[in-house]
Amino acid sequence: MERARRRWDLPELGSSAPSEPLLRRVLRSRGMSDRDFAARDDPVDHDPSLLTDMQLAVGLVAEAVAAGTQIAVYGDYDADGVTASAVLVRAFQAIGIEILAHIPNRESEGYGLNLQALEELAAQGAQLVITVDCGTTAVEVAAARPPGMRLIVTDHHLPHALADGSGFQLAPADALVNPQRPGDRYPFKGLAGVGVAYKLVQALEAARLMPPGTARQQLPLVALGTVADMMPLAGENRWLVREGLGTWAEAAPLGLLALARGAGIEGAPSSSDLGFSLGPRINAAGRMEDARLALECCLAASPPEAARAAAGLEALNRSRRRSLSEALELARPMVERLPDELAAIVIGDEGFPSGVVGLVAGRLAEEFQRPSFVYSRAGVEWRGSARGAPGLNVVEALASCSGTLSRYGGHRGAGGFSVRPDSVGQFEQAVVAAVGQQLGSREPCRVFHVDATAELAECNLKAADELAALGPFGNSNPSVLLCAMGCRVVATRPFGKAEDHLQMTLEDGSATVEAITFNRPQLRRHLPLGRRIDIVFELEVDRWRGRERARLLLRDLRPARP
Repeated sequence: MERARRRWDLPELGSSAPSEPLLRRVLRSRGMSDRDFAARDDPVDHDPSLLTDMQLAVGLVAEAVAAGTQIAVYGDYDADGVTASAVLVRAFQAIGIEILAHIPNRESEGYGLNLQALEELAAQGAQLVITVDCGTTAVEVAAARPPGMRLIVTDHHLPHALADGSGFQLAPADALVNPQRPGDRYPFKGLAGVGVAYKLVQALEAARLMPPGTARQQLPLVALGTVADMMPLAGENRWLVREGLGTWAEAAPLGLLALARGAGIEGAPSSSDLGFSLGPRINAAGRMEDARLALECCLAASPPEAARAAAGLEALNRSRRRSLSEALELARPMVERLPDELAAIVIGDEGFPSGVVGLVAGRLAEEFQRPSFVYSRAGVEWRGSARGAPGLNVVEALASCSGTLSRYGGHRGAGGFSVRPDSVGQFEQAVVAAVGQQLGSREPCRVFHVDATAELAECNLKAADELAALGPFGNSNPSVLLCAMGCRVVATRPFGKAEDHLQMTLEDGSATVEAITFNRPQLRRHLPLGRRIDIVFELEVDRWRGRERARLLLRDLRPARP
């Protein structure tokens, strides 16, 4: 199988004339008017009571608080589940209540509710359990929960359809709060698990069960979990992330502040910092050992405690990078041996560490522009992760293979699954067929949607600040991509501890600028001094030791065209 070809989707020359301000050209390319730009920061904060069962959930919490009964939160081992768990623990601490917190271990428990963990929580006195980022599809576990245990499910994953297509299966909880559940009236369906947990805190605050400002104090955690879970940064999510970044200095937990310092982030992070620096460090705990360390980082009560937890996550993140690199070295040759006509990549190997199969699937999906399903051995079964492609509903694809799976779940664009030990071959055939049925004859192609062409003289600090105002950037609101033609290579030099990144100086006759690209050390040999290239890039603000400058982050390049 060959890597997907690349294509630049360039704006028409007339819509990108340098005589017009760069920001205006970008707005036009994105179909935005000046009024849209001016209204981009208007609050989008929907009433939490619109979520089905929210008032039931508030009533259950009120009863538990009044009776003094033990409450527990049951989370997930990824950044969304960890931050959502931290949101509820911190919110209850605001009213002097310490709740139990359980996050399942990836290796020994796997994703979602499990009965043994509920029994252990019951043994610790928990009479009300609130799930975050899980629970909607845990039909059997919820039904078999310990006698007398009340259960509130807060989640954002898609429910499973009944086999006969007549409806959906929902866990029999006392309250199930999920904007994705059928018939729910909440106007925004893209909330992360941490977003749903935040709406519960909002509802508890509105019911005067928590003091004013409790929900707002959780916004940095909400921003981190939302971006790390690759939720669409549109509508309410855009507002939540923007507010989370805006309140970072005053409200971010001590552990996140320590984690940011360790990652070299000065001041408030950007959405890119959340997605590519802090999110992976929080996720590293659940991927490599136990997500409990990530939760401890989010809940650290003192600077020394925060520093210890952040240092532990930093070490695990380095281990995660090594494991990912080794897994990709194993995976890429396997994919290259697959027939090119396959609609999806489906590979498994006992050598894949289970904690990085999702990352491997993501990298393969990007490089080959095909949905990727990657799995590894976990005891007697095979557990895996899936990453989709535009037009594919991953959960529907997995549902069509449910006879070969012991469990599955997720979103439209990503999911997790466990394959029965005697059904691996059947699963591979079935999921490729299911993907092909959804996508048809789609040609794999990596497309760079360029917002505007620009001269390097336009790529200054003022322009970088103006374009940053279109953020926060992420899923459904991609970073602004610009294109510059005929740039001459003036200088190149590697940087980084392993010298695996590249810095270069470019000029196009209008100005000379600095540019960088990451994890492409081999590129230098193809860029002799004086070579002319066309580039696609993001214009970013480089902050270092209190100084700011504009810098290009290269996304792609090609030989200059006449």
